[in-house]
Amino acid sequence: MATSGKKTNNIIKQYGLTVGDKLFTVFVYLESRSDCRASIGQKGIHIRLSKYMSEHDRFDQEMELLDWAKKYIAKNGWHERPPLYRKYHDGDTLKVMGKEFTIRIRYVSNKNASNGNLKNGVIQLQLSEGMSPKQEQKHLSYLVSRLIGNEFQPAIAQRVQVLNDIHFKKPIKKLRLRDNISNWGSCSWDGSINISVRLLFAPPEVIDYILIHELAHLVEHNHSDRFWAQVEKAMPGYKLAEDWLHKHGDQCIF
Repeated sequence: MATSGKKTNNIIKQYGLTVGDKLFTVFVYLESRSDCRASIGQKGIHIRLSKYMSEHDRFDQEMELLDWAKKYIAKNGWHERPPLYRKYHDGDTLKVMGKEFTIRIRYVSNKNASNGNLKNGVIQLQLSEGMSPKQEQKHLSYLVSRLIGNEFQPAIAQRVQVLNDIHFKKPIKKLRLRDNISNWGSCSWDGSINISVRLLFAPPEVIDYILIHELAHLVEHNHSDRFWAQVEKAMPGYKLAEDWLHKHGDQCIF
């Protein structure tokens, strides 16, 4: 299961957005989806537009989502402080959901050669030489989060299906673990659920809460009283999970 920093085919443009004195990279995707969404990850701002919309409507949505991202970044002070990453060294161990992984790092002279794979509990990372410490840490964090996300995707997808079968019984189009720091999860109108890979550092009951929260959006697509009634019915103690995320969520980092 290999991954790299290469662009995906559905990126239609890429540019910079300055908030305060900090430059964020904006990636714009054109996808088979009924709605448009934005998220903020370690690599930058990701805007996902519906290919079924007119070009005019897509532009309007892009501008609205850019405005949301800029306000969210400013509100949370991300333009004033450096992003939080773990510091990885060759031979380190990383524990995620009860499993322990060994980190192995090697350097190559090729530019743009950063990639990695995970096999038998060992995360092999290859980095291009000559990066600054900040660039290196960002690359390591991104690669590890992608590989760990791929590793636990089947388990999270299975848990989502179990919770859906018990509480909601709604069709799910797909589930993805994504490098996302602006929210813990999202659910689109077409039944696609995205979960932040950072959630893997949370306790099982907290993970269940976010999964139930997004599944409840298959019934109620907003945060109305009816929505929260759905959440509480499935998980009466959900506020304890919210409290945990509020107190410890910033420690869930790659």
